[in-house]
Amino acid sequence: MSTRDENMVAALRRERAAYVAQGKDDRVEQVDDQLRRLGAAPEPDQGDGPQDRTPADPAQQTADQGPGPNTTAASDGTAAAPPAAAKKTAARRAAKD
Repeated sequence: MSTRDENMVAALRRERAAYVAQGKDDRVEQVDDQLRRLGAAPEPDQGDGPQDRTPADPAQQTADQGPGPNTTAASDGTAAAPPAAAKKTAARRAAKD
């Protein structure tokens, strides 16, 4: 099985687990059909646990990298300017008033 197929199987198993949790049996069957088409067992092996998309290497984790570009402060400690799209939206609202 190629890496692409393995990634697809992992994604389908995550999707299947969500449908099982939501009680959507018809969707579970559809996902099972796709898993069979890829040559994978519809249900993950016992003890596998949840299928995670994030690598185990903490250096590749992105959750602790700080605020995004829209929430950073300028170097002088003031708030950063809003993105251009926010400025346009504000200008449109002001024009309507």
